Amino acid sequence: MDESSLLDLLECSVCLERLDTSAKVLPCQHTFCRRCLENIVSSRHELRCPECRILVDCAVDDLPANILLVRLLDGIKQRPRNGGGRAALAGCAAGVSASPAGTAVRDLPVATRSSPVKKSRAVRSGGDGASAAGVRGQP
Repeated sequence: MDESSLLDLLECSVCLERLDTSAKVLPCQHTFCRRCLENIVSSRHELRCPECRILVDCAVDDLPANILLVRLLDGIKQRPRNGGGRAALAGCAAGVSASPAGTAVRDLPVATRSSPVKKSRAVRSGGDGASAAGVRGQP
């Protein structure tokens, strides 16, 4: 995904303005700016997601903020103005996450990385000491 596509994700798909920290996330997980959601409620007297049309049964004020969006926007604000926001998003696109000290996870020693997959030990068969792989005829 290129940088412009990532920046498009930070726009309200209704008004095409940059989302800000007042943006709200709907139960369907789509996010829109507060102003657009309030305009929808005032004109239609109900709130349906503009993307998937699911009916939202609470007030705009009761909807939660999109915490990930808020954190991304804060990160962009803290970056230098020389394209730092784009660079931060490009890092996300590359799958690089940072530790609190700013060290990329890929730069950490292998022993300190956590794996989502639990490794299992080789299963030993009866008393002959052959592994399960050896029993099946595999080396």
